[in-house]
Amino acid sequence: MTLYPRFLTLALLTFLIVAPAGADQTVELYRAQELVKSQSAAQRAAAAKHALERVVVRVSGSLESLQSPAIKAALTNAQEYVYEYSYAASDETLESISGESIPASALNLKFSAALIEQLLREAGLPYWPANRPNVLIWAVANEGDGLQLVTDPDAWQQVREQAQLRGLPVTSPVFDLEDHLAMSEQTLWQLDSSQIRQASERYSADAIIALRYSELSDGRYRGNWQLLHGEGDVMFDGQADAPGDLLQQAVDTIADRFANIYAIRPSESGSASIAMFIANANSFADFKRIESYLNSLAVVRRVEMHQVSSQGLTLKLFTDGDVTQLENTLALKKMLLPVSGTSLSGNRYQVRGSLLRPLRYRLQQSLTQGGSNE
Repeated sequence: MTLYPRFLTLALLTFLIVAPAGADQTVELYRAQELVKSQSAAQRAAAAKHALERVVVRVSGSLESLQSPAIKAALTNAQEYVYEYSYAASDETLESISGESIPASALNLKFSAALIEQLLREAGLPYWPANRPNVLIWAVANEGDGLQLVTDPDAWQQVREQAQLRGLPVTSPVFDLEDHLAMSEQTLWQLDSSQIRQASERYSADAIIALRYSELSDGRYRGNWQLLHGEGDVMFDGQADAPGDLLQQAVDTIADRFANIYAIRPSESGSASIAMFIANANSFADFKRIESYLNSLAVVRRVEMHQVSSQGLTLKLFTDGDVTQLENTLALKKMLLPVSGTSLSGNRYQVRGSLLRPLRYRLQQSLTQGGSNE
């Protein structure tokens, strides 16, 4: 059972969902795959419409985006947003009008990033860049045999499908001896945040979901899940007909929260100027490396050098977001590390991110020594 059966006709392609601990997580926002009965223009048009719906949800970070009149209008001409497409063989079948099973082909679609971003901006919808937090998920169930860690492959497949739909990179525990020693069922059931964080260190995730659920007398399931994240720990709850559906709800709530934190909203005029001081960078080579990195961020429009001294570089960043959004984005990559406790007391009443009170960072040591960030 899925929450969005119309969208999940086939697992999406080229998503990096489960990755080795510590790996950089990126998501492929603009590709989708649909099963079609034939290579006719009519089948391709219908498939493009369904695929564009998924892409809009993924890139905007919002399920409600499909209710926008501008998006509804775009869906009627979905093929105009397709950059390229191709067909591939498939082992799947589809049902014909007469009820017979017929072989299906896989239609691979790649949408134009520029056109999708323009569509969202014109529709007044947010744009959530591909650099997204990697989320580690733990789950424990209280059923007939007592507390048990959720390791069922079918339940985790539903989690991955929902994460694919929302564009949220997730990692599941490997459930080896180290995991079982580090994370007991009781610890997870109690939502002991300190112990959960400690047990999760090997995965180097940006955020953690700890979910617990039990079966109700009517056969439904009730659960609570806790998000552990640098922006604060938050609790959620919900009910569903099956455990997999409850896990899907958890993915949706977390995707919604992260989209609110990281997505760029068109109401932000793009004229924001944020000052940044980088303490251990004082050469032109350092500036070029930093400039290249900052310009690669979707939230940054351009970078200007304001001042260079033996103490460091002062930059002016023109952004599509505010100070908090910039800080959240920088925290994902960790190429620039925040320096705390260095602001002069006389500047504390100045606006954060102004030239009188710039954001204070330092460049990773390996980069100041000419190393690579790859």
